[in-house]
Amino acid sequence: MPEALVQDLWAQQRFDTEGLKTTDGEPIAIRDPGRLNTDAGPDFQNAHVRIGGMDWRGQVEVHTTSGGWFRHDHHTDPRFNSVVLHVTLHADMWTGGLLRADESALPELALYPRLDTPLRELLYSFRTRADDDTLPCASRWDEVPSPIRTSWIRRLAQDRLTEKRDHLPDPSDTSPATILHERLFAGLGYAKNDAPMTTLARRTPPAVLRPLDTPPEREALLLGTAGLLPEPGDLLEADRPTADYTMALRDHFRRLQVRLDVRPMASTAWTFFRLRPNNFPPLRIAQAAAWYAEGGLLHEAPVSTLRTALGQDTPVATLREALAASPPAFWRTHYHLTKRAAEHTPSLGTSRRDTLLVNAVVPVLLQDADQRGNAAQADAALDVLRALPASQDRVVRRFQDLGTDPESAYDAQGLHELYKNYCSAGGCLDCQIGQHLLGD
Repeated sequence: MPEALVQDLWAQQRFDTEGLKTTDGEPIAIRDPGRLNTDAGPDFQNAHVRIGGMDWRGQVEVHTTSGGWFRHDHHTDPRFNSVVLHVTLHADMWTGGLLRADESALPELALYPRLDTPLRELLYSFRTRADDDTLPCASRWDEVPSPIRTSWIRRLAQDRLTEKRDHLPDPSDTSPATILHERLFAGLGYAKNDAPMTTLARRTPPAVLRPLDTPPEREALLLGTAGLLPEPGDLLEADRPTADYTMALRDHFRRLQVRLDVRPMASTAWTFFRLRPNNFPPLRIAQAAAWYAEGGLLHEAPVSTLRTALGQDTPVATLREALAASPPAFWRTHYHLTKRAAEHTPSLGTSRRDTLLVNAVVPVLLQDADQRGNAAQADAALDVLRALPASQDRVVRRFQDLGTDPESAYDAQGLHELYKNYCSAGGCLDCQIGQHLLGD
């Protein structure tokens, strides 16, 4: 049985998801199965599952049997400490006894008892399907009138944004400022470092960062907690300014660690492979630290600041300005802490700020509007997305190739929802585009 089939079952959620339980009997709700990882490390990145009443964001590892965890030596590999769920097709003698490298127990889900299609049929379909990932209705896309496509895509955009709002932590349990802090950090992590950035945000909440007086202290706390401060032996070939800056951060962190009882993360939690330098975690973390400088968004009353920005004559420009993050001059010639680089602009770019508006700021403003019963604020937040340019990613390009060019970030959200929950999931009968083509 190929492991790729089990990955496919998990990615497409081709099993009964009602009343799911771990092999130990804990209830599971799958919020997001994550994205298939084609690099080294766990199979799925940035998954979101709720196990036993607690939300977990992290990685998912997949095998045909539980014993694959040990056969592949994941129990000794710290990179797999971020795995929040092990998915197996069949249970075996190891089921329920998996441990991470840090010796913590790993929850498991066995899929075979939950399959609603015979395994032989699933395997045959997997082996014989076309290699390309063409959308089911691609050949007839032009037969659907543009108004039908547009109205459906925009309805799905609303659904997607409502879902993002509803999946935020309950503001009665977590302060809105902390929710924003966590979502902004996760957004800086981009796809490959979303989970460790979320972990870092939770270990260094606003209540810990705000009392720190200087930029070096904030950087030291964040980079040290992330496990990304190099050891002295790693700096033997570094130039003097790099070594001095890094050793000063180490000194700051050593004092803060004692005072605040901080538990550093493993450096292996972070991905650098196939990242452009401006997405390297140390630089992104330095940008996050800059949000806590005086005048930075997270320094004081951030949600109130966003509300005020939303009410300005040019809300998009004002919100972009609120998200500005400019680390100290050291980062003009560095992407990490061991080697000098060519001079560059270390500030947060416009496209990254726009992504943060879509994935962090607008959902938080929608939740805030819902809590305050302010429908006008919710409409204004959605108008921001209607004014932002559409992202140029793999999903959007699929629909552009069919002749559907999204007018805004709002429309792009609708295309993502269409692709994820209808095109990829075979939901043509529930899709208004599919229903039109099928004559409903």
